[in-house]
Amino acid sequence: PHQAADQSRDGLTHNMLNDIHNHWKHGEGVRVKCLGVPTVDMQNVCRELEDKTGGLIIHRHGGLLILYRGRHYHPKKRPVIPLMLWKPAEPIYPRLIKTTIEGLTVQETKEMRKKGLHAPVLTKLAKNGYYANLVPMVRDGFLADELVRIDCKGLPKSDYRKIGVKLRDLVPCILVSFDKEQIIVWRGKDHDESIQDNLHNAFPSFLQLESAAVKNENVEQEEASSESVAGKNEHGEKEETSSDCSSDEWSEISSSDDVPDDK
Repeated sequence: PHQAADQSRDGLTHNMLNDIHNHWKHGEGVRVKCLGVPTVDMQNVCRELEDKTGGLIIHRHGGLLILYRGRHYHPKKRPVIPLMLWKPAEPIYPRLIKTTIEGLTVQETKEMRKKGLHAPVLTKLAKNGYYANLVPMVRDGFLADELVRIDCKGLPKSDYRKIGVKLRDLVPCILVSFDKEQIIVWRGKDHDESIQDNLHNAFPSFLQLESAAVKNENVEQEEASSESVAGKNEHGEKEETSSDCSSDEWSEISSSDDVPDDK
């Protein structure tokens, strides 16, 4: 498939839609590489791509997607999204970081922000990186501590603020601070372990995936060792049966070879 332009930091744009349809004129599939803030929620990225383009994602590996145009695709009958010729007024969002966190006093909020800045760093985000693993990492971090700190040095301020909003909605968690280019989130007083367990079942953590892989390897090794032991115990019998079968097979082959000569 042809290579399309990388997805921008703002997500799926009108220019990117045109690039995809231009590539579909010459090939059935197009590769789309996703980086930056939108990759925190890759399910939304895939849904938007299929909805806006009318295509189908047939392969996904990390942030690399292959988008298929469909069997009956026709360039002139494709869905057209009109180009916005005017810039809408910027929406007014509520403050992300409040003076006092709900349920805490002013002093408790200050202490929590100081504690968050001294908490160990969970991970460091690279500029325009792939962030799809960030949500399960934060959920794993909340199993050990109530506060999680993510190092965002080098990222534009708007980027790590958007990432913080996505974490707030997807984990879910409470935003504590964006000071010193850090994202500090709190799991909250009403942190329910049963809800966290359900989220881990729906989205397995890294520890669960690694432990499952180790268990599968151990099981495969045990099965292989048991099969080798059984093979050693029955080695003589297997050789005898194989020799018998081979003699029968040779007799059949010889008889079958004689038939065409008689004919």
